[in-house]
Amino acid sequence: MAELLLGLDIGTTHVKAVLATPEGQVLARAATGYPTSHPRPGWAEQAPSDWWDGVARVTRAVTRDAPGRVAGIGVSGQGCAVTLIGPGGEVLRPAIIWMDSRSEEQSQRLRDCCLAEILARNGKHPAPYNADPVLMWLHEHEPASIAGARVSLTTTAYVNFRLTGEAVANLSDASILFAFDLANRSWSGQFIEDLGLPARLYPALAECDRVIGALTPEAAADLGLYAGIPVVAGGEDTSAAGLAFGAARPGLAYLSLGTAGTEYVPVSTLAVQPQLLTFLHVLPGQYLLGGSMVAIGAALAWCRQLLGLQVDFPELISLAEGAEPGAGNLLYLPYMSGELQPINDGNARGVLFGLTLSTDRSQLLRAILEGTAFAIAHNLSIVESTGIAVDEIRASGGPTRSAAWCQIIADVTGRHVSVVHEESGAPLGSALLAGKGAGLIDDIAAVALGAARVECAFEPDRQRHDRYRSLLSIYRQLYPQVREQFAQLARLP
Repeated sequence: MAELLLGLDIGTTHVKAVLATPEGQVLARAATGYPTSHPRPGWAEQAPSDWWDGVARVTRAVTRDAPGRVAGIGVSGQGCAVTLIGPGGEVLRPAIIWMDSRSEEQSQRLRDCCLAEILARNGKHPAPYNADPVLMWLHEHEPASIAGARVSLTTTAYVNFRLTGEAVANLSDASILFAFDLANRSWSGQFIEDLGLPARLYPALAECDRVIGALTPEAAADLGLYAGIPVVAGGEDTSAAGLAFGAARPGLAYLSLGTAGTEYVPVSTLAVQPQLLTFLHVLPGQYLLGGSMVAIGAALAWCRQLLGLQVDFPELISLAEGAEPGAGNLLYLPYMSGELQPINDGNARGVLFGLTLSTDRSQLLRAILEGTAFAIAHNLSIVESTGIAVDEIRASGGPTRSAAWCQIIADVTGRHVSVVHEESGAPLGSALLAGKGAGLIDDIAAVALGAARVECAFEPDRQRHDRYRSLLSIYRQLYPQVREQFAQLARLP
């Protein structure tokens, strides 16, 4: 009987599963959604029981007609969720997920007291998306929940806890937390003490491909599997998806585009850049350096609504193609809802710079596409300022269905852009980690590179790239000149 791999990903809105071979061939896939609760403005919570119910549904769906036996299970998920577990394994309160902003005050205290220390040790700016300020908030506002907690688990660690009974966090997931010491690949006990938090809240750690336990009889009954299947520690969803799309060697950037966007580059040595994020890749010995952009596809959707265009995505792109490269010297800063990397400014807002009486809708649409490409290039340039050379961008997601948008990204960045078929993503990366842990895969990077299916590729046009370089230089000068005015606007009632 064939030995197969189950990969699971517990994202912000859906849990997804794939059943794959050790060669990376996907045999079946399934997905199901779950709600997010917003008890107050800026709060975002989910019920861990919904995650588990979703895991059971998708697992049964992909294994129903399996042509073999599941020989390994891997899990990835949204990072930083705070899931408090009581002494008997019970969930003490709804999980607070990364979208929650209630801990802004605690984040600001961390910036005021120890920004340099956190950047040096962990490579990230304190912000409410992360677990540490959320735990501080709970300690101050819900002290009983902290006092009664045995441990705090991320989404991935919680699902693994339900699978195996073991409270273990994988290194990729854990390395996002500010209390993680990247150089030593462990928690910083001194920093946790300085936060005034109990050390027991931070679970044991494991390499992403390490088997942390076996599927328990109770979990097996829920999932429709047999007990004893090895479960690996898994990974954070961004790094698991990067593995699936072949971002498995230094210099090969991974670009995921949708409503928002993420861009990361695998590096083999620890590189901390204050404008970016650094955390551990799911691959041993590699880090990911890069960041996220808030509005990519969302910007184009906004522009369509603004112009009152009742057209579909291809027609919208076709209209943008009617304008010449450079959009008549119209520049767009895509900070429509603040921005994460590389400016890290929640007060930033969108800007159209260079409007004239002759600006038409085609130029406006093209400026939107080019502005998002400038944001990608801006992040890439910050990565390369650390001495890391990027020779290829692997891209996936809805916007990559447009050849014109992909060509603009290639022309603006001056990099070869490969569009990877997006059908599995993070669940496949999780399955490959399970194969490595179960002894069915030897060279996981080689398998990932072989399994990633490149659908089309785009080479930069040198003449257009030179034109965009001049515009990018102006683009990068704009934000620093209006940063204080953004802050002033934010202070107005």
